[in-house]
Amino acid sequence: MIGLLGLLSVASAADLVNASADDGYDFTVALGADLGGSPITACTGSLITPEVILTAAHCGSDLPMDLVVSLGKAFFGSRLDTADQVSFSDGIIHPDYVELQNGIGGTWGRNDIAVLVLAEPVDWIEPVWIAKDLSDEETIGATVTSIGFGISDADGSGSGIKRAAEMTVDEVDDVFLHTFSSTNPGGANVCSGDSGGPQVYFDGEKWTQWAVHSWGDQNCEFRSASTRVDGEVHEWIMDQLEDVHGTRDRCEMWNRYDDGICDDDCDLEDPDCAEPETSDWDADDEVKTSGTGCAVAAGAPSFWWAALPALVGLRRRR
Repeated sequence: MIGLLGLLSVASAADLVNASADDGYDFTVALGADLGGSPITACTGSLITPEVILTAAHCGSDLPMDLVVSLGKAFFGSRLDTADQVSFSDGIIHPDYVELQNGIGGTWGRNDIAVLVLAEPVDWIEPVWIAKDLSDEETIGATVTSIGFGISDADGSGSGIKRAAEMTVDEVDDVFLHTFSSTNPGGANVCSGDSGGPQVYFDGEKWTQWAVHSWGDQNCEFRSASTRVDGEVHEWIMDQLEDVHGTRDRCEMWNRYDDGICDDDCDLEDPDCAEPETSDWDADDEVKTSGTGCAVAAGAPSFWWAALPALVGLRRRR
């Protein structure tokens, strides 16, 4: 049953080694199954909308997807044994996924991306959004954070606890972001079991997912690579989100429009960001004329006026 989401072969991505346990990054989820009250995890994923989890294709490629959907669970929390469990309603692997192959003439693989649709929305967790366009200039040398639920040591111990580690992007190609243990603080890296987990970047205000953990060396000692979510796979991911939500607009998927908080990075203008209409008082302050031509008698309740500066300045921070 551990094979439910794909045990990782040599050089497939793994769990974080030389990393610290972390109860943050709520958008990071463990993927596995619950065997009669005994939860197990095989991969990691990220919540990118209230109903969709992004993960690696190889996490679900060993079994029929209908079996993964019917038996699999997403675990939300910092520990597998206390996490909230949510079932799946669908799962889709990238149609052009190319599996990693070891040995002479082998390949690192390609399009190692899949999505899992939750059976019910998870509206108590802030999702993480995915990058659309990444340049070499901004990625090479950047400090990213990798998060996963797998083993904490190459000997196979410590799985089921969320861990995070900072890493440095050392090489970039059109498919992967590569990182070397020698440049990572504390020698941290991903290894078996952490596949599908998010590699994210913080710009000072919010986290953005740059990649999905795909593969690493056998003993998690030297290097790993994560599949970029921009470029050629980005449009496929957006197609899947549109199938689920009926839109490609992140703020609509996340129910951000007209929710009482201004989101100034939505595709459309958030009504909550609109400037309030200004009003002019007449000379003797007996009548207030609004921009709509309506009149309000002097002495009408105006306690809301003092709150306007706070409302106008309200911005969501992610």
